[in-house]
Amino acid sequence: MRRAACGCKGRSTVGDEELTTVASLSPQQWEQAHATPGRVQKLRLICKAIRTRGLAPSLRSQAWPMLLGCYAPDETPAVRRAANDLAQQELALLLQQAAAPDSHTSFDLSSGGETWEQNVRRIATDVSRTDCGPSEDTTAEERDAISVRLTRILTAYAYSDPAVGYCQGMSDILSPFLVVFPDSDALAYMCFSALMTKIRQNFLEGQPGVHTSIQHIGILLKAVDRKLWRQIDVLDMSTGVFAFRMLVCQFRRELMFGDIFDFWERLWAAERLADCQLKEHCVAALLRLHRKQIMRLRSPEDFIQFVNKDIVPIDGPATVNAAYKLWKQSGRQPPPQAAGTRWTRLSKAEVLSAKKPDSLMVQAEAVGKEVVA
Repeated sequence: MRRAACGCKGRSTVGDEELTTVASLSPQQWEQAHATPGRVQKLRLICKAIRTRGLAPSLRSQAWPMLLGCYAPDETPAVRRAANDLAQQELALLLQQAAAPDSHTSFDLSSGGETWEQNVRRIATDVSRTDCGPSEDTTAEERDAISVRLTRILTAYAYSDPAVGYCQGMSDILSPFLVVFPDSDALAYMCFSALMTKIRQNFLEGQPGVHTSIQHIGILLKAVDRKLWRQIDVLDMSTGVFAFRMLVCQFRRELMFGDIFDFWERLWAAERLADCQLKEHCVAALLRLHRKQIMRLRSPEDFIQFVNKDIVPIDGPATVNAAYKLWKQSGRQPPPQAAGTRWTRLSKAEVLSAKKPDSLMVQAEAVGKEVVA
């Protein structure tokens, strides 16, 4: 039986863990946490509420940029508007440069061997098959508009970071942002870029971020449940092959499209509280939530089949709750990959360089001060 939908009272049960779900954080409670309009005074209280209760859908466009570090909690509305304007300028400038044939040479030289045309073709292929929600609820015109938005933002991001470019899975990560920001490609791009800043290592050649995360999953399980880890090793699953998709796509394909929003915001809130990424803790927690079944498996094939048929789709709230408990149980130690620095934005005077993706961004506070002044 599937869990109660977010916002309704009910009880979610997975394996040995049980999580009581209550009404999600309401707009009224969100406003009460603000000292003045637009400035959050009680960030930890807000994050605790989102982690345990979820967030009203109407608040996502306000909360997601803050949870992802695009806005500081105490920034004024003027500073945030300035940041949004800069994101819009950056998106437009990146698309302009990506469309200029003479700029592709510098991208090709910085991309590690792949041409810009190869990236463009890969984007077109993936956009055409990206899950953007129930197809029966989307008209052909709406689907075309979504495809255009996906293509624009993925093109801009790929051009901004030649070392990464476009990789399979990015379109799946981006699509929920288009739902949260239906009228703003700039905000969708800003939040997507902020998330990519945290997980960029997963998409570099050789996927070093994924391999580091899998090593940390092993360290976690050895520390808190050595018997379970021994069973996984006996099943020849210590390589973590089952977790690759979870880590690369941020559990996007382990949840129904409508459930990813609640899962992500709960996870981001937990990461703000822990001040580190908790994706590895989520994978380890999933294994522990299903410990009894895993201990009865006898082959690698049994394990993979169990993950695909019994663990997926995962229970988002229970997984985040168990991951946060695991983080506390493991001594509140951050994984090797830090949570990521705050996303910074392009200044009005800065010139884009395809060879130096870091030069695309500067602190938005300075721009906001200019606007206020």
